[in-house]
Amino acid sequence: MLQPASNPPPQGAAEEGIGDLLHRLVEDGKAYARSEVAYVKTLGTEKVAELKAPVAFGIGALLFAHATFLAFCALIWVALAQAMNAALAGLLTVVILGAVAGLLGYLAYSKLPKSDPKGAAK
Repeated sequence: MLQPASNPPPQGAAEEGIGDLLHRLVEDGKAYARSEVAYVKTLGTEKVAELKAPVAFGIGALLFAHATFLAFCALIWVALAQAMNAALAGLLTVVILGAVAGLLGYLAYSKLPKSDPKGAAK
């Protein structure tokens, strides 16, 4: 914590030297820096505490979305297995899902910002 400035010396006392003033300035600067770091840590801790529940619910939602996707993949395989051989239906399911993954990967790649070979930003 910052300390209040000390009272100036009485008129009869010797004045502080430059070394004493610099020492006090450095100590005040250190105290100020420590208080700023403590303030930033407190802000960060509060923000993390606010985000704990939303992150937990988001991770749960992602797990259930993944389970839904796996059920959809099984549904495709079962639907194809009724129309043809089970092994062929599994292979066709892998090809279909691989094509969808490839398309989504290509779309993601095409949306990436292009980098300049010289590293200069435009």
